[in-house]
Amino acid sequence: MKELDWDLIMKVHLKGAFSVTRAAWNIMREKNYGRIVNTGSNAGIFGAFGQANYSTAKLGLWGFTQSLAKEGLKRNIKVNCIAPLAGTRMTATVMPAEVVDSLKPDFVAPFTCWLVSDQCEETGGLYEVGAGYIAKQRWQQSAGVQFDVDNLKLEDIRDKWAQVNQYETGASNPDSNQAMMATVMTNIEKKMQAKAAAKSAAPAGGAKKSSGLKSEGIFAMMSAYLN
Repeated sequence: MKELDWDLIMKVHLKGAFSVTRAAWNIMREKNYGRIVNTGSNAGIFGAFGQANYSTAKLGLWGFTQSLAKEGLKRNIKVNCIAPLAGTRMTATVMPAEVVDSLKPDFVAPFTCWLVSDQCEETGGLYEVGAGYIAKQRWQQSAGVQFDVDNLKLEDIRDKWAQVNQYETGASNPDSNQAMMATVMTNIEKKMQAKAAAKSAAPAGGAKKSSGLKSEGIFAMMSAYLN
């Protein structure tokens, strides 16, 4: 792939969506109302052989959508993303005519109209749509494994690799980066408590009096984790 091929696709899909949105965003903020639908692709969700540029740009639009949905929430600006399956001049070269006819963009339009209607309160959604079929996509996260960072070896990861990748038990569907942060902070707190319990058996040695400030607790947690 030539660098120009990469740059052109980014300009058309990512920069194009940004430019149109930028022109309308402040007006929507002032009106305290707005509806935006970005056009993603299955190629962005799942990847596509030989289309690294296109797939990257389309998944980028999903990240763009989620950020705008959060920024517009207080201003009644709803932002969603669709991954349409529709017959085009390009797909007409590789699909039978009857299949292309069954995948007319006309069958995607009603759903798009619903997303931009004043009755639709959905925001931050990603939808696959085509030939009258509509489905919502979401992330799924395995339960994961907490390792001992003080003694972490590659062999430890290897031995727990199957557990890291299993979804049968404990899996969740996070909708923000706060879910990961909450899990990590809980594990840090547990580690800090374990260290504190171990030290409680040793002589105090003139412990420093706590100031009671919230920041002190945060820094103490960080120190316990890093030490």
